[in-house]
Amino acid sequence: MEAIAAATPPQLPARLLRFFAKYPPQLYGAKFTQQTIPLTKKEAKLRRISQAAEEEEQKALRQAQAEGQQLHNPPAEEQQQRAAQTSPADQDALASSPPQQKFPPNPFLPIKTSGKRWLSPRIGLRRQAELFKLAKQSGVEALLPVSRKSTEFKQQRLLLHGLRVRGTGEGQKVKGHKWERQHDEKMEERYKAIVNMPALVREWQARGHGRGFKKEQFPKVRMP
Repeated sequence: MEAIAAATPPQLPARLLRFFAKYPPQLYGAKFTQQTIPLTKKEAKLRRISQAAEEEEQKALRQAQAEGQQLHNPPAEEQQQRAAQTSPADQDALASSPPQQKFPPNPFLPIKTSGKRWLSPRIGLRRQAELFKLAKQSGVEALLPVSRKSTEFKQQRLLLHGLRVRGTGEGQKVKGHKWERQHDEKMEERYKAIVNMPALVREWQARGHGRGFKKEQFPKVRMP
């Protein structure tokens, strides 16, 4: 805790300091792990299928290697000969090759057990949102693990799906009530009737108060 507090700027809230002490950013931070979350259900399903296929392949490969070692287990003399045949340069290269870094499970995401059961995240969505709010205010949001509450994920989902409000997309319109759909047309018709009213009054008076007029000539506009 003291080392994290010394390496972290002192203006961070105590809650973030406790979180970083329990989950170091070097192992869990999105900046270092480079993990991503699928934006749609289809992407999530395809990712689960591919992960399951990879797990099956690895399991089959381990079983085949174990069976091969049991059937063809070389004696100690042959192992010593093979070790002597390898050059020092090859041994140095094998020793200097960095192992593949495997990050611990994300506390913000569900975890799949060995029995193929899903466990809830260690930290719920409400606490995740509070942590991201504090981290965003302090400018260290990239040090938190990948989550659905992160600003980057929300922006990507907004670009993909839009506002998700019916009728607000491109080429769409809100249906609304009948009076709302007819409002603009009625107002335009009422405006034309008011503009043409003086000419209609003069024609009415010239013809003799309604003589020669038909019902279709009168605008059917109901005033509010």
